[in-house]
Amino acid sequence: MFCRPALILPTVDETPLGQAMDGKIRRLPSECRCVNIKKVSTNSGGDERKGVNVSKIPIVGAVISGLTAAIILAREGHEVEVIERRDGVGGPARDMETGERTYVMADGTPMELEKISKYVGFDISPPTMPIRYTRIVAFGKRYDTYFPDNVPAVLVERGPRESSLDMYLYRLAVDHGVKFTFNAPVKTRKDFDQLPPDTILATGLFRDTYEALGIPHVRVYGYIAFGLRENWGGPPVVLYIDKYTRDYAFFSTINGMAGALLFQRGIPLSAEAKEWFPRRLMEDEGIEFLEWIPLDVGVLPMGSLQNPRLFHERFILTGTLAGFQDPVLLFGVHGALVSGKIAAMALRDREGAQKEFDRMNRFWKLSFLNRKFVEYTFPYGLHLASRLGMELYPYYYKYLSRYSFVFIPGWLRV
Repeated sequence: MFCRPALILPTVDETPLGQAMDGKIRRLPSECRCVNIKKVSTNSGGDERKGVNVSKIPIVGAVISGLTAAIILAREGHEVEVIERRDGVGGPARDMETGERTYVMADGTPMELEKISKYVGFDISPPTMPIRYTRIVAFGKRYDTYFPDNVPAVLVERGPRESSLDMYLYRLAVDHGVKFTFNAPVKTRKDFDQLPPDTILATGLFRDTYEALGIPHVRVYGYIAFGLRENWGGPPVVLYIDKYTRDYAFFSTINGMAGALLFQRGIPLSAEAKEWFPRRLMEDEGIEFLEWIPLDVGVLPMGSLQNPRLFHERFILTGTLAGFQDPVLLFGVHGALVSGKIAAMALRDREGAQKEFDRMNRFWKLSFLNRKFVEYTFPYGLHLASRLGMELYPYYYKYLSRYSFVFIPGWLRV
């Protein structure tokens, strides 16, 4: 149970966030906030719009799924161009039109690295960090939960630093000849109408895509803090489940980065919730951030039981936009890699890609119904399920944990 951290924040000033009052979490230095990325605008041939050459295979969105599809297609000999609304890959990359930025945090998932690397056709392991256990605080009771040997779990950094998964995929894409056009927003219905058929859309959590294309979605509200952390001896992930959110809150750390997020789908967070989580982190773990920011996380494609879709109108969808994310715990990295492969496959074999899409995401509807149960019975159902699951975990984790993650798209199926 980890995080889903590609988080979009409104415009803020340039003051680095997350400086600790106790010295454990320090100011994020300016040299760690950005990676210089060569901005490429491809303008030769085809029907051009803002640097987009539609004679190439266009992919909208430089996120995990989009970059994965780009690498696979380039390796197959195609000419590929990735069109990104922001001014770089990962975060804090800024959308030049709105000032939105994506911040750096850790993302975790069960992942069999050898199998997923074989599935997508390239090695995924370099930017990953194995984790053995997490700490879960369920309605006030703390549990340290260890992963058995048959459930390998990893953390990856998301963002603009050289150590992030985003930048690793970006470098692979560039090495394979993929072209990038930055500061090229595709947001409105008119923008999408100008894209050629079979454009791959990998726009993640951005709300405007869902609204422009009429894809059911639910809004997500959050409360975030982050910075650099040194000498942390605790688990890489600390997760809180309680009455203050129908989802969860977490702290995570990787490669010296530390971040914390409280979030909830559908309903704005209460003032009580925003006071509860920072206080619990301080009292339970000694973790204190200088500043917390309320944020509009974006949206998730979980407005309907029919949300998952590989094809929509003239487009091929991938990643979060395609519904390749567990509706309960929001595991996303594994599904993003898998769906990137499927999106690339869809360009040459639509029927085969659809079958693969359905096979990899076969448990999505059941997970969606589990999520609805949590919402309708909150907080009592969540209290019962979380505490019962944690109390029984020592008895079943060696035997059943491997199968408890079948809701993650692609898990045990690659």
